[in-house]
Amino acid sequence: MNRPTRAFRARRFVLAGAVLLAGCSVLAPQPDRTRFYVLTATPPAAAAASDRLAIGLGPIAMPEYLDHLEVVTRAAPNRLELSPTDRWAESFDDNVRGVLARNLSGALPAAHIVDFPWYPTAHLDYEIAVVFERFERSGANATELAAQWTIRGGRDRRVLIARQSRFSESAADGTTEAAAAALSADLGDLSQQIAAAIAQLNRDHAARAGG
Repeated sequence: MNRPTRAFRARRFVLAGAVLLAGCSVLAPQPDRTRFYVLTATPPAAAAASDRLAIGLGPIAMPEYLDHLEVVTRAAPNRLELSPTDRWAESFDDNVRGVLARNLSGALPAAHIVDFPWYPTAHLDYEIAVVFERFERSGANATELAAQWTIRGGRDRRVLIARQSRFSESAADGTTEAAAAALSADLGDLSQQIAAAIAQLNRDHAARAGG
C-alpha cells in the first residue's frame, strides 16, 4: 500500500487548518448593528385655551402591516420593506398612542387625557377615536400619515365631528432617525388638528350655555 507523500500530508494539513479557521470566523461573535428608534412628542404650534376637560383617547387602530418592531418602509405602492437593522424601541402602537396623548396634553394644557379603555364610571367630556390607514416611511426621504378620527360626546357618545386627515413630511435625509423625526411631525400635525376641534367644540358649548 502506498503511503501518503510528505507533500500530500502537508497539503492535507493546510486544508484542514483553512477549514478550521473558516469555521471559527463563522462562529465568532458578530457585532450587533441593530439600532432602536422612538417617536417623540412635538411642541404645539399654539396651546388652545380650554376648561378643565376630561378627554378619553381611544381606541387607536393601526394597520396590521405596521405591527412589527422592524421599521417599515413603503418601497412601492404594493411593496413594503422591513429594515434588517432598524427597530422601534417599543410596540409601535403603544408609541403612537403615548405620543398622541402627550401632544394633546400640550395643546390642551387644562385637559386631563384618559387612556382607553376607561372605567364605565368615568365622567368624560369627549371621546376621541383614531383609525390610522397609513403611517409609515414612504421612500427614502418622505413620510405619510392618513387617518380617520371622530370626536364623540362623553355623556351621550353622539358623534360630534368625523374627519379624515392626511399629512406628509420630507425627511431631512435618508436615515431612519430623520424618518422618525418626520413621522413625529406628522403625528404632531394630527394632534394639533384634533386639539383645535376639541377647543372649538368647547367654545360652541360654552356659547350655547351662556346664550
